[in-house]
Amino acid sequence: MEGIEPIASPEHPGRAPADWVQTALAGIGAATIVTDALGRVLFMNPVAESLTGWPQGEGAGQGLTAVFRVESEQTRRPVTDPVTEVLATGKAVGLADHTVLIARDGTERRLDHGAAPVRDAAGAVVGAVLVFCDVSERQRAVRAVEDARAFAEGIVQTVREPLVVLDADLRVWTANRSFYQTFRVDPAETEGRFLFDLGNRQWDIPRLRELLEEVLPRDSHFGDFEVDHTFEGIGRRAMVLNARRLDPAGGRPGLILLAIEDATDRRRAAGVLALSETRYRRLFETAQDGILLVDPDTRRVFDANPFLTDLLGYTRDELVGKELWEIGLFRDIESSKAAFRTLQEKGYIRYDDLPLRTHDGRGIEVEFVSNVYPVGDTRVIQCNIRDVTDRKRAEDALRAARAGLEGRVRERTAELAHSNGALTDEIARRERAEADRRDLQQRLTTAQEDERRRIARELHDQMGQHLAALGLGLEVIKSETPDPSPTRDRLQQLQALTDLIGREVHDLALELRPTALDDLGLQAALANYAEGWAERSAVEVDFHAAGLDGDRLPVPVETALYRVVQEALTNVLKHASARRVSVVLQRSPGHVSAVVEDDGRGFDPESAPAAGHRLGVLGMRERVALVGGSLAVESAPGRGATVIARVPLPAGDGEDRDG
Repeated sequence: MEGIEPIASPEHPGRAPADWVQTALAGIGAATIVTDALGRVLFMNPVAESLTGWPQGEGAGQGLTAVFRVESEQTRRPVTDPVTEVLATGKAVGLADHTVLIARDGTERRLDHGAAPVRDAAGAVVGAVLVFCDVSERQRAVRAVEDARAFAEGIVQTVREPLVVLDADLRVWTANRSFYQTFRVDPAETEGRFLFDLGNRQWDIPRLRELLEEVLPRDSHFGDFEVDHTFEGIGRRAMVLNARRLDPAGGRPGLILLAIEDATDRRRAAGVLALSETRYRRLFETAQDGILLVDPDTRRVFDANPFLTDLLGYTRDELVGKELWEIGLFRDIESSKAAFRTLQEKGYIRYDDLPLRTHDGRGIEVEFVSNVYPVGDTRVIQCNIRDVTDRKRAEDALRAARAGLEGRVRERTAELAHSNGALTDEIARRERAEADRRDLQQRLTTAQEDERRRIARELHDQMGQHLAALGLGLEVIKSETPDPSPTRDRLQQLQALTDLIGREVHDLALELRPTALDDLGLQAALANYAEGWAERSAVEVDFHAAGLDGDRLPVPVETALYRVVQEALTNVLKHASARRVSVVLQRSPGHVSAVVEDDGRGFDPESAPAAGHRLGVLGMRERVALVGGSLAVESAPGRGATVIARVPLPAGDGEDRDG
């Protein structure tokens, strides 16, 4: 609006518009206010009166700001009315938005408004015309549309099925998140592209093209179009397509919504279910027991297998729809109801000998088992019925035969009672003789043990005295022999040999008297010894045994291995300064081995300080050699030492154990 020609009469400039002007302004649909050059209201049309709440009679002569209060929608502060700007500049002011009109009663309305100057015949500004309209409803409608669109888009984006929107040329307009996730693509490589060029051209199917091309022109739709294809990145899948038209809206052209359902798992499950049902039906039809399927709510039969129809002489149609008591399985309806109550409570009932009458009047006995189980969302009662008539007759015959046999046995027992007296006396005599033999054997064993102890004590005492005297003599000779000298070295070796003989004598004495090895066997005796040695030495011992399981080995083998482990632990305590020792006893086919490994300082087998070790090793090796075994020692300074004793087992012992 560049300006408005004079609307006041030439005779009365600045006064209200002429009648014909007022009539024209009153008839327009927008709110209109006319002011004079000072911004005072001259005229308000009915729309302006309605929006501001000021009648023409009260508004006329008021300053515009009194009847037209406007604020910024964002800041909620007063804004300059457009008339003031028009009167100051003489130029029209265009439409403004984001402005709120505060009506006389406090009601708020969002406005679009503009103003233009009113000029007289000479072109001077003599007033202004303000035009405004309420856009609240329109904005609410726009927002509602936007909210609805956001709501719809939110739904589309959260739908689990892939959705794609196509334009009239069958190019991708947009797609939802599920589409991109399912087919492992992104919007950049999808939107704007021809549907049939996507991926490995999986959608390029002539019939699908025909159906899609008819959707918009004919306002048609289609459903359940199946695509079985090897898709890029996801493999072989079965997809079901549905499409329909999206009507134009808001300047948008008509579009096609294509919904894609991945039916692969559903089809696979359906196939499995069908196979399962086929198998179940085959078992049901060929079962060698009668089977009835009953509805738990109505208590009526809805299926029966061929074996049962043959057993009872009814056809399937004659059984279906009947209650169990009607086909003779229970005496009457009350007993049938009682059985069903028990079945509902416990889920299972069983009768071992239920009398039943067939369709032709024959009486048979059946074993009746019934249980309730779920099938999908429902429950089914299955009744298994087996004819036990012949079995019952056989059992009765067996009981009768057993009773007769027991009678004959009692008679025969009475006949033999007279002749058993002599046999009983002979048995008693033999039992007394066996008791005397066991007592004599016990006394002999005790005497032998006492003799072993006596010999062990005498041998230990006598040899101990001799060795003590020999040791004392060697100490005297050593004290008189200069050091170093070859003679003194030989004396030291002789002293060590004497110590070894002393230990051997002590060990021999131990072997001659009963020990834990005699009572417990090698595994338990070594475990006890290792535990006691660990407590005495404060060195941690790990003992492991495998393949023995408490079996006893030949006495020489057990004794040799027991002494080897003892000697190895003694060497550890004397020379190794170890913190931890491992003892492993293992039986394998044909041999048994003992391994003693420490984490001590180790030794060099060739060095002089290793002499003590070598003497201990010599004693262990000789002991193992006596039972045909071998002994190896592995050691190095700082790396500890490992003693490995391996003893063969007699052929019979190894074969019995492993065979």
